[in-house]
Amino acid sequence: MARCEAVLFDLFETLVTEFDPDWRPPASPAERLGLPAEAFARVWRARHAARMTRELDFRDVLRESCAAAGVQVDRRRGKIIEDLYAERLAAKARSLTTVDLGILRALDQLRAGGLRIGLVSNCAVEEVAAWSASPLAARFDEVAFSCRVGCAKPDPAIYLRACRGLGVVPDRAAFVGDGGSDELAGATAVGLTAHRARWFLDQWPAERRDRDVQRGQGFPAIMEPAELVAAFTD
Repeated sequence: MARCEAVLFDLFETLVTEFDPDWRPPASPAERLGLPAEAFARVWRARHAARMTRELDFRDVLRESCAAAGVQVDRRRGKIIEDLYAERLAAKARSLTTVDLGILRALDQLRAGGLRIGLVSNCAVEEVAAWSASPLAARFDEVAFSCRVGCAKPDPAIYLRACRGLGVVPDRAAFVGDGGSDELAGATAVGLTAHRARWFLDQWPAERRDRDVQRGQGFPAIMEPAELVAAFTD
């Protein structure tokens, strides 16, 4: 790679993690709404791409799930939908506002070294509603949220948009991510040098970790945030 001028990052499981070893699943949205589980699952799967690339939030999916099951959204269910949405917003906000100090320190050091910093994230609108309250927000020169820009990884358009915003050509930039959504291959395809972030994946249960090891084969791994500075600065 030519001299690195910018580093683009994935967000979830790269800069923040949603894994909590003490978390226990509550009643599912389908249970709380009195829907067949498959009705919700079917709509959730079918609307994934739209959630990632449009201003379509969690409440829309819940209402559509009710319609698919032939269930009316009465006053009681309407309140449940709003409660579920509020709980989801709060959970996502916790991830965005509780950021590992080592990651913040590494980002500051990269910027101090003259690198521009970008974000490329596949996300639904409610998942990044708390972005402005995150300590990450002020540390990025360019942010491409898929739900706002209308395209998602591994589509070349989202990487190229971020590069344009940073004023850098892809072969002078790197991408760092955990590997979800084929993001590493997508980054490589447009000329970015892709690196795999491992620091959060190693916290996940063995079955997910083993699956992700296979997915990330062939890409150089960065094991700790402190390694970012050495990887991308002279």
